[in-house]
Amino acid sequence: MVGHRPVLLAIALLAAATPARADRELFGYSLDPSAMPDHPAPPSIPDLTHRGLWLGLEQTWASIKPKDAITGPQDRSFAWLGRAEAETTLGTSRRFFAGLAAESGYGKPPGGTDGRLIAGYPELWTRAVWSDRTGLTYGGGLSLVVPAWRRGASSADAAVAEGVRVVRPWDFPAFADNTFTGTPFLDARVVDGRVTMQLRQAFSFQGLVAEARIPSVNLVSRTTLYLGYQPIDELGLGLEVWEVYFLSADLPDNQRAAFALSPSVRLLTRTFQPALSLLVPYDRPLFDRVESYWAVRLTFGAILDIARPAVVVPEITPR
Repeated sequence: MVGHRPVLLAIALLAAATPARADRELFGYSLDPSAMPDHPAPPSIPDLTHRGLWLGLEQTWASIKPKDAITGPQDRSFAWLGRAEAETTLGTSRRFFAGLAAESGYGKPPGGTDGRLIAGYPELWTRAVWSDRTGLTYGGGLSLVVPAWRRGASSADAAVAEGVRVVRPWDFPAFADNTFTGTPFLDARVVDGRVTMQLRQAFSFQGLVAEARIPSVNLVSRTTLYLGYQPIDELGLGLEVWEVYFLSADLPDNQRAAFALSPSVRLLTRTFQPALSLLVPYDRPLFDRVESYWAVRLTFGAILDIARPAVVVPEITPR
């Protein structure tokens, strides 16, 4: 029994020291929230592993060319969209998050002369994420867009919503009138030095809210791809690419897909991360509703730390 004492003592010391290690891992994944990486994110999606509370405010100013076939010859019209969002970690872990967003828009109905300010439906989501030291991060979640009020199908507000939602095609459910949208999504991010590639693949199930009948359900694929490069630590250059594809909907085949591109430049500090970006469609705009558009986006982002309990290193008292 005496000969086993050194082995037993070594096991006891290892068991006592393991919980105190700040870089402890399980199957290559860090178990310490403070060891999760901070990385630049696309302007449209919060950092997948941000530290605490993310606050975002986006302003989008757009110039829209209406379709002559709908309104007759018209000059380009102005549209504005605003989005405010917040996302926070759940507990002290940087693995589980929950967030909410609210949007509003301004524009003129086709053929109208007076602009109207409208509100978009609120969005709520929750997600989980895992990250390792090689730069790979992946996870997923679920978001809900709830039709908190109803708009008349022939109202001026509904006409404005149909126009402004083409500007941010990946985010159109907020202005899909009288429609409930549930969206499971998957996230993946790879970081290699100063290069970041991030992907979000979402599938939206949409049902029209109507009385006394079972609504039909549309399935929509929404893909967001981001390529980013940091020439210096305080600056991020990026390109976002979106595809929105209606897998099942009462639409002509040439209107099922919509693409948009957005190059961006972003200031990266520990707390504030403002971004300036240009937004343009590729090929047909969403629903082929307008002839063309272009937009400028200004994003104000802030990350606020949430206090976490300090790591306590247990003392081993020799006997």
